[in-house]
Amino acid sequence: MSEPNNPFAGLLGVSEAKATSNNTNYVNPDASLQENPKKSQEDEDAEIINNIVENVFHFTINANALKGPQNNRQLIFLEELAEAMKPRIHIDLEALEQALFERLLLPDIELCVIPKNNKVFQEHVVQKQVFSYLFSSIQTLQCYENHSSNVVKNGVQKMRELIFRNAVTALKQPALFEGQDFTAQLVELLKHVDPQSHAFFIDIVKAFVIDGEDGVQEQLRDTMVPVLQMLHAEVNKSNIINLPIYILPSIHIFASHPNLAQILIETCEPKNKSNGRFYQDSVIGALLSLSVLPKTSSSFHQFFDNPMDQSAISLMETSIWNASSHLTNNLHKIFLTLLKGGPQMRNRLLSWIGNCLKMNVAKGKLWNVQAGEVSAATLSCVSDGFMLNLGAVLLHLCQPFCTTADDPKSLKIDPTYGAVPPEECEAKSVHLDCLHSETSLLPSREDENNQSLKRPTADTYNFVTECFFMTQKCIDLGVRVCAEKLYRCGQELGRAQRAMADVGGAHHLLEPMRQRTHHLMTKFVSLRCALLESEMLANLNRLQATTCTWLVQVAVRPDPAAPQANYAPTNIVPVEMPIRTPPPDTLRCIPEFVLENIVVLITMARRTVGAITEEADVAGLLQPALTLVLTFMGDSGRTYNPHLRARLAECLEAMLPNHPDDQQPLNSLASFYREQLFKEHPHRLQLVPCLLDVFVGIEMTGQSVAFEQKFNYRRPMYLVMDFLWTMEEHRDVFTRLAKEAEANMEAVHPPIFLRFVNLLINDAIYLLDEALGNMAQIRTMQTAQESGGWANLTPQEREQNFGNLSHIGMLARFDNILGRDTIRTLVRLTAHAPYVFCHPTLVERIASMLNYFLLHLVGPNKKNLKVKDMKEFEFDPATTVLDICRMYVELGSSQRFCAAVSDDGRSYSPQLFTLAEAVLVRIGGGSLIGSLQEVAQRVATLAEQRQRDEEILANAPEEFLDPIMSTLMLDPVTLPSSRTTIDRTTIARHLLSDQSDPFNRSPLSMDQVKSNVELKEKIHAWIAEQRQKIAQPRTSDT
Repeated sequence: MSEPNNPFAGLLGVSEAKATSNNTNYVNPDASLQENPKKSQEDEDAEIINNIVENVFHFTINANALKGPQNNRQLIFLEELAEAMKPRIHIDLEALEQALFERLLLPDIELCVIPKNNKVFQEHVVQKQVFSYLFSSIQTLQCYENHSSNVVKNGVQKMRELIFRNAVTALKQPALFEGQDFTAQLVELLKHVDPQSHAFFIDIVKAFVIDGEDGVQEQLRDTMVPVLQMLHAEVNKSNIINLPIYILPSIHIFASHPNLAQILIETCEPKNKSNGRFYQDSVIGALLSLSVLPKTSSSFHQFFDNPMDQSAISLMETSIWNASSHLTNNLHKIFLTLLKGGPQMRNRLLSWIGNCLKMNVAKGKLWNVQAGEVSAATLSCVSDGFMLNLGAVLLHLCQPFCTTADDPKSLKIDPTYGAVPPEECEAKSVHLDCLHSETSLLPSREDENNQSLKRPTADTYNFVTECFFMTQKCIDLGVRVCAEKLYRCGQELGRAQRAMADVGGAHHLLEPMRQRTHHLMTKFVSLRCALLESEMLANLNRLQATTCTWLVQVAVRPDPAAPQANYAPTNIVPVEMPIRTPPPDTLRCIPEFVLENIVVLITMARRTVGAITEEADVAGLLQPALTLVLTFMGDSGRTYNPHLRARLAECLEAMLPNHPDDQQPLNSLASFYREQLFKEHPHRLQLVPCLLDVFVGIEMTGQSVAFEQKFNYRRPMYLVMDFLWTMEEHRDVFTRLAKEAEANMEAVHPPIFLRFVNLLINDAIYLLDEALGNMAQIRTMQTAQESGGWANLTPQEREQNFGNLSHIGMLARFDNILGRDTIRTLVRLTAHAPYVFCHPTLVERIASMLNYFLLHLVGPNKKNLKVKDMKEFEFDPATTVLDICRMYVELGSSQRFCAAVSDDGRSYSPQLFTLAEAVLVRIGGGSLIGSLQEVAQRVATLAEQRQRDEEILANAPEEFLDPIMSTLMLDPVTLPSSRTTIDRTTIARHLLSDQSDPFNRSPLSMDQVKSNVELKEKIHAWIAEQRQKIAQPRTSDT
């Protein structure tokens, strides 16, 4: 017998199989089927069946069966049966049932082997394990299946039935078979990972349930649950790389058979449904938990022992990515098989996924992401690796409807899925019943009693809709959470590395810091590896490109005239910007995380080295993503949350070509592709208005936005504006908006450009002031450290000082970077639209700001800002001085601006510009000196005139003074609600930042203020009178 046809090859292994097949005395099964012309047909048939039985089952009732030349064969002599059947020496099909059962129950098989002189027993002959023996028998029996003889065919069929009947008997009545562990034997069958063993396993199950008797499913469950538990235990002992090869095919066998699939799903149900973590406690849950990330918060990171070795990291990443891809592809096959297993199985799997996501929503809460490695969520939720793997599996399921960004199948997704209340979910085929309480893109409408109105919902929801929203929720709990942890870990790592550098020679502090840095680096590399598996990223890019198109299609459609059975878009409509249609109520049904997941993907790709691939760009995400940003970022009517709109600006920044913040520059093709996006996108000219709208919206929303967070949001906007400023058509948009602002400075609703400029000035004042204060503190601390003042402190006090220095340095870097960006934007705008800054509403503020910071940077106290390593703190006073002087020059041709500079009694003095000129000479700003001197001369002339006016108007009555600025009012107006009189310029400036009455917080706009004509006439009459009094003495003197 050749080796490939040897029926024992799979059981014995190659070496034993070869030994058997090379044995010249081994009986070829076909040889026993030759006809003997001297015997009757009945005797021949009996002998043929007997010979097959001996070859297949290795037992006989003929004590002399092996006498003769074939002395290397071994058989089991069934003595009791032989005695009962004398004088017959052949086992027929009727006797076979008893013979096989007796063979399986033999206690000491070796004592029954013939010939008796054997010292070494053939394993397949004396096999004690019931299922190994039966499997060996079925393998040998297959050699006869294609024989033409009806006798052989009938015999083979009968033998096959007996094999499976005995297998089922063993499982149903295990007490008959002492010392047999059938669970282990079934697992051993699965370990073979070959079609024959798996087919044998499935045939056993089919035979088990074929009668359909009452309680058979429970019996099967009792048999198979221990098998799954053993597989589960094996998975728990494994990691992502060393998972035994047989596990995933074994689970797929369970998923493929309807009876086994039911048991598989039942064992996956958590013991405690109120604790999300219990979803890991099953074989499917354990497989989903296999990841580069720890399974529990108390576990250590298993990989990347040396996170500083880049070559070792690359090798390990490749191994982990290959293993992760293999795992999620096989889990996808398992899930898909279960989904195709009929309505009941599909319903149970979707319920399992939906409940798993529902019980683990705490993973996505802000407090969990910020809490670090141990939090309430880590104790009651599944691991990050579990959620990433489940997301990867669901992404595979989504691929059929997101092959392209405008895949028609994606238009079947119904946006109202998230609005279905829990009590209606079952009737509408909704398995994820926790979305009703999620924050949506727009809040629900309210009635006159401020009660939320019912949102629109469809009659029922298809699989595409369920798969889409489940996947998006899983991304929210997995990819988004891990991306945020990666970002925070990177920040912590940077701080730890800077702290090590700051410590210097303090060796007692160095080792703990080094250990912490090593731990953070391992965590960082592990998180990055978990997020950057290429197949998952490619699938995620395709889904989110489709999501961009779908969200825009939902957003641009008007509400239907009447309730609908289905609210899916169903077809593509052209998009025109700005969008004129009112926002539809379907946006009140879509959870915010659907939009935020897109932002997370694009920003993660830009922040993380290695996450951007040409494939991702070519896959078509950026084009629809830019349309999405333009649809939602600048329109609070379609995205209520200002934080989310600001995140869209961050997303826009992540779409830019190369910029200075990149850890690793984009390749030339990717950078070119992104640049063309901003040059060719059909709606690109909406970029500037949208940016200004969201920039102002963060401040004007009336919602709580932390002060520091506001600046974090604006930083990417500055980078985008820097890039857009390099393109003429986008600069022209700035110009158009500036001219609109100039023409409508006191409109009911201040122009967007005017509010933008006002906030820029606010930001610049705050940031530069904070930065200068921090630099002064750093100098004080560095001086104390260098003078030995820290040497006499206790180790704890020194450590605290190092921590304070590091913290203040971090704040200084932040303020200096953002302050520099703000000033740079102001420089551009003052050069491009000086008339806006010179309007009475803004001119005093810009003038006093420039005076204040120029005095601090060039005045006598500038030495207080001189620190070591100014680059480390991003402190560049020379550039700031140059920028400030450029603004003086650009605005200096305006008499109103020069007058405002001279009026600033806090910082202006005639020496200010002289000091600035001296500094300009040293820092390479000599070209500005001539122009600055001309400005200084104009300011000085006006200062003299203003001084004379002050003398005239020094004793103005209290009622003539502005209640906020304490200056003489020239155009007094009365506020409608507080009835306070204030100067028009003062209130106009206030309303740019805060559209409320400053005295009682009532809503207020410029069209509501009333000119106080009577008071204005009194003030101007008094001014004229005072000037006349001064003029009269001069006249008499002459």
